[in-house]
Amino acid sequence: MKTITIAFDCDGTLLNNTKQDMVANERVRSLLVALAGFKNTRIIVWSGGGELYARQVARALAIDKYVDDYASKNQVASTMDGKHHVFQPDITPDIAIDDIQDCELGVLNLIVREK
Repeated sequence: MKTITIAFDCDGTLLNNTKQDMVANERVRSLLVALAGFKNTRIIVWSGGGELYARQVARALAIDKYVDDYASKNQVASTMDGKHHVFQPDITPDIAIDDIQDCELGVLNLIVREK
């Protein structure tokens, strides 16, 4: 049985893009919980802000028990307007769920419709 690695981004994906800290995007949070219930999934929470930040987000959203691993997306560059980003993560997940549409982080990339 092949394990499917699914990576969830934090800001703008698991978290709403609001001024408030750590407010869950319940639609994406629920998706993470549902996918964690499959036998052949490996759930990763990652962020351009680093592995520690990803851990803090998961803990704040009470999803840490569903997460198998945490990672940094290793952001190496972004434009001044913040619209274009370059990441060099150490892993390539089978599915990357993110709000940034100008980069491909996984084999399949699902972009949340929040903006």
